[in-house]
Amino acid sequence: MSIRAAWIMTVFTLCCISHVLSSSQKSVRQPVRMKGAHVWTGDLAAFSKIPATRPSARIASTATSDKEKSLPLAIRGRSAYMIVVGAMATEAEKFAASELAQYLRKCTGATLPIVPEANFRGTRAIYLGQTRYAAARGIALTGLAPEQWAIRDAGDSLIIAGGRPRGTLYAVYAFLERFVGVRWLDANTEYTPEKQNLLLPSDISVRGMPAFARREVLMVTPKPKQTLFQVRRRMNSFGNAAVPAAGPELGYSFRFGSPYSTHTHHFYTENFPVDKPEYFALTEKGVRTGPGTEGQVCLSNPEVRRLFAARLREYIRQDREEIQKAGSGEPFPTVYSLVPNDNLNKCVCSGCLHLARKYGAYSGAVLDFINDIAQDIARDHPEIWIATAAYTYYLDLPRDIRPSDNVIVYMAQLGSEFKSLPIRDTLRGMLHPVNRKPRRVLEEWAQISKTLGTHDYWTAWNQTYQWPHANIHGLAQTIKLYHRCGMKHYFVEDELFGARLHNFIDLQFYLASRLLLDPGQNEERIIAEFMEPYYGRAAPAMRRLLDYIEKRQDEQPGSLASVPPWARRTFDGAFFQKTDALLREAERQLAGDSIRMAHVRQERLSLDETMLYLWNSINGSLILPYRREQLLERLQQNYDAAYRKYGGWGETRRKEDEARLAFLRSMPSIPPSFRGKKVLDLCGSDLNLRQAGGNIALLVKDPLATAGTAYVLDASMDGAAGRHDVLPEFGLSDATQQPKFLTRKKMDREEIPKDEQYHFYLAGRMKAAPGMSFYAHHSWGLAQQLTIAYNESVPQQHTYDAYVHLKLEGPAYVPGSVKPNAFSIDRLILVDIGLAK
Repeated sequence: MSIRAAWIMTVFTLCCISHVLSSSQKSVRQPVRMKGAHVWTGDLAAFSKIPATRPSARIASTATSDKEKSLPLAIRGRSAYMIVVGAMATEAEKFAASELAQYLRKCTGATLPIVPEANFRGTRAIYLGQTRYAAARGIALTGLAPEQWAIRDAGDSLIIAGGRPRGTLYAVYAFLERFVGVRWLDANTEYTPEKQNLLLPSDISVRGMPAFARREVLMVTPKPKQTLFQVRRRMNSFGNAAVPAAGPELGYSFRFGSPYSTHTHHFYTENFPVDKPEYFALTEKGVRTGPGTEGQVCLSNPEVRRLFAARLREYIRQDREEIQKAGSGEPFPTVYSLVPNDNLNKCVCSGCLHLARKYGAYSGAVLDFINDIAQDIARDHPEIWIATAAYTYYLDLPRDIRPSDNVIVYMAQLGSEFKSLPIRDTLRGMLHPVNRKPRRVLEEWAQISKTLGTHDYWTAWNQTYQWPHANIHGLAQTIKLYHRCGMKHYFVEDELFGARLHNFIDLQFYLASRLLLDPGQNEERIIAEFMEPYYGRAAPAMRRLLDYIEKRQDEQPGSLASVPPWARRTFDGAFFQKTDALLREAERQLAGDSIRMAHVRQERLSLDETMLYLWNSINGSLILPYRREQLLERLQQNYDAAYRKYGGWGETRRKEDEARLAFLRSMPSIPPSFRGKKVLDLCGSDLNLRQAGGNIALLVKDPLATAGTAYVLDASMDGAAGRHDVLPEFGLSDATQQPKFLTRKKMDREEIPKDEQYHFYLAGRMKAAPGMSFYAHHSWGLAQQLTIAYNESVPQQHTYDAYVHLKLEGPAYVPGSVKPNAFSIDRLILVDIGLAK
């Protein structure tokens, strides 16, 4: 090439770069400005040769004003770069290279070949993973933690690398999000901005590691598409960390060692000697439990501790042998669960009670047991962590004892719907005033624990329906609080049971996945960066919808999970009028955009369901542009869309959803004898007489039943449930009170109708309490908690008369009957009589 030709080419190149630099930001519509570096929580020594992270504004930039110091990754849809992988690249690093190439091609149109380092002869490259090029520049990668990563320039090239097995993969996703603008929004939706010209600043130096070591939101059953999406969001735990849901190409996943991730004591007792009942818990009834999930162990028995430690060593050995035999290269599990079984059968023998008194709480007895085993295991396996819990009867902080350094305490604070007195409102953030006590419990455990985890909840478990709620800002506060308390393991249950979706669940997951990486980020920026691409032109209306739902929630005193829907101030005509108007505005903005329209319409599901459920009480204050029948049809469509998107939880959940929708289609009227009174009517999907009685009763179709279905105990059943030679009985009870039975009625034989039809009977009078239940039949095979009557937001609970709609059939009840013996209930009606004494 002549000097003149070289000069012309140089001028042309500089002009092109100048044009790109001046126009690239104008030609590409960015979702939002991105925040800068992740919080660095790892060992800085491993990155001693990497300069400290630049200020956020420079890191986040996708261009530079210095023409001589830019990395032109793509110019007009072409690239002079290649993606170079090391000679010993892992499956995850190879997959990271393919992900990087795929998304750079999607966004810029440029194809970057992937080549082994030994074959690369060029001058410009993205060196991916642990390469000789990075090592030659003093970048020590081999000592990094599994999820540590770094991005930095090196002359005309770029290094994107991290620890194994997941660090390099995370580095690629961090790069694509921060410098390219890619967003993974849900398992079906990603945002890839068009950037034919992609110039990076040549002084990039970014590094990071997730702030939380375990990150899992259990929403749906792990499936390949869902797992890949969550890995792209840098979640690392799936299926309650009990299965290896992510393979080698995804860097494996965090998982517990055998046998399971929580409530494991019953696994350890499978081979206990049958002639040693003293190894099991002595209950308050004076009997020893045995093997199985209902049993517990004697925590103070030294032989039980020895057997547990021996069995744990066996689990460790088996896990390692299986992984080595598979030859997959999966890392060995390093966390093993020793959490008591999920029941209240604690041991009250003299030894266990002595430990509880010594430490001021039963949690002290649990910790004494765990510490003994953990210290024993540490002698052979200093790399192993033992996970236990602070939960139910062992939640309170002990004194004069602290978890061993190799023990992880999982805080598991159930929602107020589970307790006789409200403790935690899972529908609000931990900084909300109603959560003052659980926050104090958390902070106290943080003072004595080296490592904390959480088994958290995002929804209330006592709801037949999914009432509208959005806990976005409260969630951000909670995760930030957890991080301040030194929490490292985050697991939350938010199972989408069938079509029971609460509001903004995809935003909630996106926000959580962001903050689990770096709790220091501004949640408003995260919300904005999700909403703009997810809802497009409808984003402003959807943001107003979120703000309105959260604002109205804040008007409700008390625990949301302990205030029934009919008593919530939120659910008035004005609420449904406003939310409907905002959603119609969002829908108008999205004509022709079917994908984003589906995102908007998903938010109608819980709102429409609740509006239909409360129709009789709010209809007079609603002015809607459609009829009730149209609402029902839309609700059915949204049910179907939820199943397509999230997969549901199997045929059982689908049947429950169908029953709920059928009930809403034909909600029965109030019987004439109850009209004019304030009543709570439990029938159809609101009636669940297996709730407190286990899965004994049969739910059957019955043309005589109020809503077409009834719960039945018949002669085909085993045990007491199948016996009908005892006179019928029913009543009210409260396990938190003494005496336990509030009312208990046994029918005389003369009272039994001979027509084998349904009739109402007064079961008794009760003052509403969170632990109150209705029961029927001498077996208690029909029972339901009556939390619908309990309103935590009022200073005084109302009193109710409870009526049961009962049908008695068969010769045991009606002499001469040819029908099978059956005890059937299809309805409970609670009549509010106010503040009666």
